Amino acid sequence: MSVQPSPGTDKVLAALEKGGFELGPERSLRRTMLDTFDGRLHGAGLRLELREAPGRELTLSGGGPAAAHVAVAAVPRVASDLPVGPVRLRLSPVLDVRALLPTVSVTTRQRVAVRRDKLGKALVSVTVHDGVAIADRTSSELVGLVVEVDELTGYAKAAESAQSLLETVGLRALDTDLMGFVAAAAGIDLRGHRASPTVVLDRREPSLEAFRRVLANLAGEIDANWEGTVDDVDPEFLHDLRVAVRRTRSVLAQGKGVLPVETRSSFRAGFGWLGGATGPARDLDVYVIEWDTYVGPLGADVATALEPLVRHVTQRRRDEHAALSALLRTARYHELIAAWHGWLASPVAEPDSRADAVRPIGKVAARRITKANDQLVARGRRIGPHTPAEELHELRKDAKKLRYLLECFGALLPAGERKSFVQRLKALQDNLGEHQDTEVHAVQLRAMSHDLHDAGDVGPDTLVAIGQLAGEFERRRAAARAEFAEHFAAYDTVATRRTFEALTESATRG
Repeated sequence: MSVQPSPGTDKVLAALEKGGFELGPERSLRRTMLDTFDGRLHGAGLRLELREAPGRELTLSGGGPAAAHVAVAAVPRVASDLPVGPVRLRLSPVLDVRALLPTVSVTTRQRVAVRRDKLGKALVSVTVHDGVAIADRTSSELVGLVVEVDELTGYAKAAESAQSLLETVGLRALDTDLMGFVAAAAGIDLRGHRASPTVVLDRREPSLEAFRRVLANLAGEIDANWEGTVDDVDPEFLHDLRVAVRRTRSVLAQGKGVLPVETRSSFRAGFGWLGGATGPARDLDVYVIEWDTYVGPLGADVATALEPLVRHVTQRRRDEHAALSALLRTARYHELIAAWHGWLASPVAEPDSRADAVRPIGKVAARRITKANDQLVARGRRIGPHTPAEELHELRKDAKKLRYLLECFGALLPAGERKSFVQRLKALQDNLGEHQDTEVHAVQLRAMSHDLHDAGDVGPDTLVAIGQLAGEFERRRAAARAEFAEHFAAYDTVATRRTFEALTESATRG
């Protein structure tokens, strides 16, 4: 793409020279802002750019007194792709398992102007970007001239002076940098994808309308995470898609008397199939994500001996994701989603006036949330030291169903009380999740151990190490089981019941 210089460029450069700035040579540059799908870096006040001219350099700004720079051979995808050093150290806890994606790219010809003191020390830097254009788009996406003032630590007055100088040649100050300006021009929200299962609800509106809006919001989440799941960009896409499916199933399950019978039955079956199909790949994702936590207590020698298992798990995970990706491209999936969107968007026949469909959502939701909590408490009270593990798994499902209802219909509930109650519920869920995950992984480990043994791909050291890992899973499972009574007792209290009653009562007012 050929870009002509802005008419104002020469005027800006002349003003800078007259103001005592040294002009550097012109160079062409491509700059790409990187962030996660959900905008984690932006949310943490960080800005990560890949600059190519023609080598590659990452520039990280924000969260520190000065920008950090590091040369890279390839575009990093995840935190572990970053070179060891300050940039990786600052980004790793923010990124977690999420992948870096290009947010916006620009091409520009730039010149850097520096003003120095009598001793040659830089006081302020000004970068003149000429012919700025949004990359990979047509020439109609030309942005033109952008000038950035880089305030150096300890020299604020010099930066203010440079700003004033630029204003004399007709430039207008903006509270952003080049990439922020271009993102705004392109209509890109740097906050990334914002998701919440909670939608605005009026406690007096008919329940059918409220249920449909909650379900439509969840359908949007499934759609938003479909591509990232199919392409296996990072584990959170599948996690978020799976959670949206599970929330959908929970809301459908609670829709008896609200949703049309045939519609509810058909889509419960459809989303049940989809939920089951996403399970194996997600289980292996958790296995990989938690691997260091699992093997850490076993020591470096055991971790080394387990490398054949790591390769096997990695391949199994790759295979399961490939199978899931293929399934999400099938006609069965697309027909399910198309039919679902069709129902959500179409008018619904007048519901039976005796059904909950026409009753206020506040009263209907409060009653069903109460029933879900009563079921959880009743089951939990029946669990003792010798109760089969299956009952803990069912209790975990009860807790998830209650949590999903509180999230999806949260707009009907006071935020303070809801947050307090969910914190108590989450502590119980974490305990039940640890018990479930370690048991599932132990079962998977036994199956993979047999596969490796039958293939003759492992030696005695690896088989011994697998036995030690199995023992670690059993230790963690037993610890979670032993701690269950304490966690459930902390949930099943008078204070929790009072908080819960305040929640549900508020939903029925008016």
